[in-house]
Amino acid sequence: MTNNLQHLTQLLDRAFKDKPNNQALVGLDNVINYNQLYDNSICLANYLSANIGKGTVAIMVPNLLAFPVSLFGVWYADRTATLINPLYTSDEVLKQCLDAQVTTIIIAKVFYKTLLPMLKKTQIKHVIIVEVGDLQPTIKRHIVNLITCFKRKIFLIKKHSGINYIALNKVLKNHSNHLENKVLENEVALLQYTGGTSGVLKAATLTHENILANIHQLEQWLPKDINENSSILTALPLYHIFALTINCLLFIHIKGNSILVLNPREIKQLIEPLKKYNIGVITGVNTLFGVLVRHKDFKKLNWSKLKVAISGGMPLDKKVSDLWQSVVGKPIVQGYGLTECSPVVSAESYETSEYTGSVGKPLIGTTIKTFDQSLNELQANDIGEIGIKGPQVMGSYWHREDLNKEVFTKDGFFLSGDMGYLDEHGRVFIVDRVKDMIIVSGFNVYPCDVEQVLNQHPDVEESACVGIDHKVSGQSV
Repeated sequence: MTNNLQHLTQLLDRAFKDKPNNQALVGLDNVINYNQLYDNSICLANYLSANIGKGTVAIMVPNLLAFPVSLFGVWYADRTATLINPLYTSDEVLKQCLDAQVTTIIIAKVFYKTLLPMLKKTQIKHVIIVEVGDLQPTIKRHIVNLITCFKRKIFLIKKHSGINYIALNKVLKNHSNHLENKVLENEVALLQYTGGTSGVLKAATLTHENILANIHQLEQWLPKDINENSSILTALPLYHIFALTINCLLFIHIKGNSILVLNPREIKQLIEPLKKYNIGVITGVNTLFGVLVRHKDFKKLNWSKLKVAISGGMPLDKKVSDLWQSVVGKPIVQGYGLTECSPVVSAESYETSEYTGSVGKPLIGTTIKTFDQSLNELQANDIGEIGIKGPQVMGSYWHREDLNKEVFTKDGFFLSGDMGYLDEHGRVFIVDRVKDMIIVSGFNVYPCDVEQVLNQHPDVEESACVGIDHKVSGQSV
């Protein structure tokens, strides 16, 4: 149970204490157990506590073993983390670093060239360099790093004066694995950035309490036979809150094993773990599941150990779900969440027998309502803006009082910006984003509905629908 925990580091404390030799993570085919994950996280925490001042620590690392080590190291050092998409442009990195008041960044060497042009414009004083081969056995680490350097043509990194540089590997070698800072007072775990309801860059202020609440809720939902012997395929990036909460933190809580996929766009990296490991849970988005079901080896894979496949982040196409079910024997389960909600707020039952189009019922302790434009509560089956209340919902956006007043109702419901309805059984259905709705001659047209129809055509894999101005009808599809 997580409802008696106060800090996310306690998840790893318990896993380390109870099951130190259990597999925690697999990255580039190398396994680390909970003992190793804990020890390395503490080494980093001790370095951070001794060498950096206050300020947010940014992590700009893909799905490598170094990612969870970095994140827990930040939390054990009682600092707030912000996760940066490694594919961001220099301008996007600059905006996030300035807004989050980043003073230290843990960054993969292959993405340092993105940071370099804007580094002097930030408050960053410490740069910790992660190499792809970090946390691999010594010989393999050197080989992987050498190959990466040649492929990416990265040999030396240009350093700025006045900024302290250190390699993560050196930190892990030279610092104690006995926690020196034992006072954890910082309530904010993550400044998690999102375009959200307005498209403007802003950070959801997620506390340890928010994320732990969501882990507790998901634990109640999870199939009971998903346990410390289970593995989850982590193809979604850990810097995204969906994968972070479910694939990383929830699985550390149950002391399970997360199989990290570095680059799911290389289909071989996606297929090989499915052949090699007994995967119990898969998380993904419609696009990822679509790639899988259309792959020539999909029908050859052994799905007997799979308990649940969870889709989120975008609408699940019925055609993809039906193809999946025809081979695997069970449908993909849809869930609904937002960065501001840590992220999950509803999910279909894992016992669902067919595609329903619903994103399920609210998780335990979560209330979902729909509102009209005047914020009047709507009845069942009436489409309106979805509002959410629960312990996993953020308290505010970081330094955005203007937005905080707009996105919360007087009685504390977070307005999601999503249009949808609840049916008479309390199941949630997402129709579309408020801002994406198209108004044709006074009628509301939801792009998602049009796309679902188009996607049923055998010659259509995916579709996108937008509205354009029309001099007679106002807009047309």
